[in-house]
Amino acid sequence: MSKCNFSIEFPGTADTLVQKAKSAIAQAGGTFNGDQSTGSFAISTPLGKVSGTYTVDGQQFNISIQDKPFLVGCGKIESTLREYLQSNS
Repeated sequence: MSKCNFSIEFPGTADTLVQKAKSAIAQAGGTFNGDQSTGSFAISTPLGKVSGTYTVDGQQFNISIQDKPFLVGCGKIESTLREYLQSNS
């Protein structure tokens, strides 16, 4: 069962979005596997690992967090992913 679900609207193509996400997560020391429609990712934090899956539907990047440290809130994960995608433009 997922612990957090959220969607991020994005401009441009799904391919560009996936490349941004892959690059940002890799730069942060995480792993990213997937394509323009679906995939998974994992990244370590000082408090523990965050892992999840994603799907792309039109201009929506739908994220489902499967595992996260108890002390890391869903809002923090969402804002961090948004920052990764925006700063890696």
